[in-house]
Amino acid sequence: KAVLGGGGETGTRALLVLTRNCGIQVHNAMGALRHFGIRPEPRSLLDVLEADGADRLVEAHRKMSRVEGVGGRARQQKTSATLAGEEEEDGYLLVTHEDNVRGLHLDGLDAVIVVGRPGSPDEYTHIAGRTGRAGRRGSVLNVVSYEQAAALASWTMMLGVDFLPVDESEVAGILDA
Repeated sequence: KAVLGGGGETGTRALLVLTRNCGIQVHNAMGALRHFGIRPEPRSLLDVLEADGADRLVEAHRKMSRVEGVGGRARQQKTSATLAGEEEEDGYLLVTHEDNVRGLHLDGLDAVIVVGRPGSPDEYTHIAGRTGRAGRRGSVLNVVSYEQAAALASWTMMLGVDFLPVDESEVAGILDA
């Protein structure tokens, strides 16, 4: 089983964002993460918001973004505490689509994991900007193909960030550590 974080008193609070061009649906990503035993157990962002009593907001968001059938019902979650930024011992992993991130604020988000290349530098900024807020540190990990990595690297000057490529052999070493 793989565990996000693990260095501090609380687990990592992460948001996994699936871009439009990655070809992966939220429910498929969650199924794969659960299959591989990722902890904390991944939860659909829209389902967490819905369980927190934001039904009308979520329904409106689903209609606007044309998102359907996102994940299953969340089980006994501390959604209010999590979304309000209170520390949760195991952290959390929320999974969502690129279209659901604009304007989203999650207190204390440690990391954003982006699967696929966002459509533009502006979209990248909106996705990556979910972490590292209010003077806190945050990390962004981009999971892209070799071709997409070259496109991301071309945004370095425009965005003022460095994209550090890691190949498959290095990833194995990171996961084993």
